[in-house]
Amino acid sequence: MKNTESSPDLIDLIFKYIEEEFPEVQDRISELKPTIRKEFSGIETYIRQRSMTDRENQIREVMSLFNGRNATEVARRLNISRATVYRCIKTSAR
Repeated sequence: MKNTESSPDLIDLIFKYIEEEFPEVQDRISELKPTIRKEFSGIETYIRQRSMTDRENQIREVMSLFNGRNATEVARRLNISRATVYRCIKTSAR
């Protein structure tokens, strides 16, 4: 079980980022934080490193280059692992 007292609070981190990037909304943050907490409290979520669009684009790119025998070459060209190439192929088959 995670120690929530030592883990950074995601809502605070997100709003800190928003404050730094958009100082003009700083006066609204104190009213928005409780609203966001109420709306999403108790929900566990996974935040992907890449968006679904980025992932779909990568799959399309792999499939356009892959000829059935060149996984290593595709991986090298796209700067991804061979496992990722095969994962893309498997995903595109679905």
